[in-house]
Amino acid sequence: MDNLAMEQQDILEEKNSVANVDFRMVTFTLAGRDYAIDIMKVKEISKDNKFTYVPNAAPFVVGVYNLRGDIISVIDLRIFFNQHNISQRGMDQKNLENMIILRLEDHTIAVIVDTIDKVVGIPSDSIQPPHPLFGDINVKYISGIVESDKKLYVILDVERIFNSEETEVSEQVSVPVAPAVPVMAEPSADASEEELNIQFISESLKTFKKMFVTSINVDWVKQRYATWSQDRKREGKEIQFRNEEDAVAFVKPFYSPHTDNLWNMDYIQSFKKILPASMGSTYYILNGGCGNGLESFSIATVIKKTFPGTLLKILAYDNDLMAISSAPTLNVDREFVPEYYKDMLVESVSGKWQFNDAVKNSIIFEYHDLVNEANLPALDMVVMRDILSLLPSESQSYVLKLIMENLKPGGILLIGKNEMIDENLGFDETMVDGIRVYIKK
Repeated sequence: MDNLAMEQQDILEEKNSVANVDFRMVTFTLAGRDYAIDIMKVKEISKDNKFTYVPNAAPFVVGVYNLRGDIISVIDLRIFFNQHNISQRGMDQKNLENMIILRLEDHTIAVIVDTIDKVVGIPSDSIQPPHPLFGDINVKYISGIVESDKKLYVILDVERIFNSEETEVSEQVSVPVAPAVPVMAEPSADASEEELNIQFISESLKTFKKMFVTSINVDWVKQRYATWSQDRKREGKEIQFRNEEDAVAFVKPFYSPHTDNLWNMDYIQSFKKILPASMGSTYYILNGGCGNGLESFSIATVIKKTFPGTLLKILAYDNDLMAISSAPTLNVDREFVPEYYKDMLVESVSGKWQFNDAVKNSIIFEYHDLVNEANLPALDMVVMRDILSLLPSESQSYVLKLIMENLKPGGILLIGKNEMIDENLGFDETMVDGIRVYIKK
């Protein structure tokens, strides 16, 4: 076979390999053995050791955990499956536990494992039926066995493991019921009707949208309430939210332009006016809450085209495991992409359009929750639009402190269009072509 034929054969095999990958799983270890969980069941990954003890719970129930306002149960899989070593685990409260947060049909739950490895993509037809020889775990808790990269993974059926309708499991897993998140705080005795309504709405936003009303966004909430209450009265509807749809309608105007989309030319021109007149040899940007990656690709494209000689490094972090795992190989529809981006696109072997290596190599996509410990380099810019409002007040303070510690003097901070931070935090605030910009003093 000549070189051309071999190259064509390699391309065809690569194309078929990519096309056949239709199952992704999060891999981890228990007592040195390799396991996996369907990524569709994984909400996120975290590290912590701050669990609240639950009296009279089963030994494998570590306690409950506050996941950004949601109280969830924590199960130690090592104890549950008798796969642990007490001396290996230790009792040092300073050690952070590796947790996989599961999104099940009826509830959310955290499981503790030894180590978390990576996301592995495989063809679903390569999964073999479960067999008792492939592990010390009851075969009914295993959905399949698969080999990948010379490792044999046992894929757990977490729905069956934690299904309260399974009699044997429900007897084993006495999962404590999480305390309900209060819909509203106790109002003060002398509060006005408007203050009460805003207080109720604030609690409802936390419940329905996981949006936390603090000094960062309270001015917008009050302004939005004024128009909301007028519109609702005119329509003969209640001011308070009746369901999640009302909360979605209330918060819709809050978000910054082009959320979850590539920036358009108008926003690009405004963003370019924020950039310094010249950049050094290396420019570091933190893009917290990058989601599906389109914002990171927008930032990278603008800077690579404006300052082609600069070594750009964008730290693109998000705690949405599904989004962050697919962001590096994001496909776009070239027909609908703004003209500004098209010369930075290449066609992949699968016939899809992706950003070229110059753009992709400037972005480091990583699963990360900034509320946990983060080792950051000295940053030139932070882009974190609308993300602070999705964190409880104590987490907002922590992340702002993290930014202050790592942003260089003169560094740029962009938050949401309807978010504002205290002037005493050490920033100068300015408006640039309609975008609020914070410059570190």
